[in-house]
Amino acid sequence: MGMLTRPFNRISKRTTRHMSSWSSNHDLFEYTSGRFLFNEQRRLAERRVQFNVDALVDAVCRSTGQSASEIFSLSKLTENGYNRIIQTSFKDGHTVLAKIPYKIAVPRRLAVASEVATLDLLRRTGVPVPKVLAYCADRTNSVGAEYILFEKPEGRPLSETWLSMKNEMRAEVMKQIAAAESKFLDIPFPSNGCGSLYYCRDLGETQFSIPLPAQSGIIPPPDLIDCVDIL
Repeated sequence: MGMLTRPFNRISKRTTRHMSSWSSNHDLFEYTSGRFLFNEQRRLAERRVQFNVDALVDAVCRSTGQSASEIFSLSKLTENGYNRIIQTSFKDGHTVLAKIPYKIAVPRRLAVASEVATLDLLRRTGVPVPKVLAYCADRTNSVGAEYILFEKPEGRPLSETWLSMKNEMRAEVMKQIAAAESKFLDIPFPSNGCGSLYYCRDLGETQFSIPLPAQSGIIPPPDLIDCVDIL
C-alpha cells in the first residue's frame, strides 16, 4: 500500500455523524451512465464498487487539511468503462476528485500505483496533469477500494467548448496538446518502453526494476523506478 498524505484536522464525532448521510446515495456505487445490449446485469455488477463513503471523506480531509464540516457537496462527477470519479467540493471553492477503479480494472494494485508514479514524473517535466494528493493501491483499507485523490484542474472540459470554438482557437489547442505530448514522448526509459513506472514501495522485491536516472535537469523521486510489467 502506498499513501501520500498531508497534515489534517481531526474529525469530530459530530462531523462523522453528518458524513454518514452521504452513504445513502447509491449512485456513488452503481454504473448509471449507460446501458448494455448483452449481459447487462453482469456488466453492471462488474462496475459496482461498494465503498465506505465516510472513510473516503476522511481521506479527502486528510489530504487537504480541511474538516468534513467544510464540505459543500459530494457527488459522482463521471464514470467510464474502468473507473468512477467522485467529486468533493469545499465551501472555500477547493475541489478534490477521487478516482475509484472497478474490480475489472487490472492489474490490481499495480494499475493505480503506476498511474500515480507516472503522473508524478509528468508533473516534473512540465506536463499539465492533475496533482495527486493521496492514494492507496491496496483495496484492503478503510475505504474498501483502491483510490487516487487529485486536485481538480481549473478550467472547463474541452468537450464542452470544442464545438463552439473558432478554427483558430482549435488550432491553438491542438498545438498545446502536441507540445505536451512531445514532452513526455521525449522521456527516455531504461526498459525501452516495455515496462511501467512505479515507486519502489509499491512493488515486491521479486519484480525486475531499473532506477530511473535524472535527465535534462529533471530529477525524479529517489524511489521512482522503471519496471518490466509482470501481469
